[in-house]
Amino acid sequence: MKIISSNVYVGPNFYAHFPVIRHVVNLGVLEQFPSTKLGDTFVDELVSALPGLQEHGCSYGEPGGFIRRLKEDDGTWMAHIWEHVTLELQCMAGTEVTFGKTRGTGKEGQYNMGGRGN
Repeated sequence: MKIISSNVYVGPNFYAHFPVIRHVVNLGVLEQFPSTKLGDTFVDELVSALPGLQEHGCSYGEPGGFIRRLKEDDGTWMAHIWEHVTLELQCMAGTEVTFGKTRGTGKEGQYNMGGRGN
């Protein structure tokens, strides 16, 4: 995993109507390992290390939604996990952030990952 580029948008922009920090990330070999392939031990240890992830609603809009995404169906991709871990670390550091979005760039293993930049 590596960050290919970073941009800070201070006003309304292509990604959101508020300031955003955007990274283009490349997952490398981790593109082949969605969360369900990594297994329950990975998810349990991640939540143990960052218990606040239990409150992330993700696309379900309710506490536990992100954990549900990690475990159900095919799971979710490492870039999406990276997004939530980044948001949680920022919250733990005292900067309350709640917006993040990760979408593929069209190149295999490469994603636009952004979050509210206040």
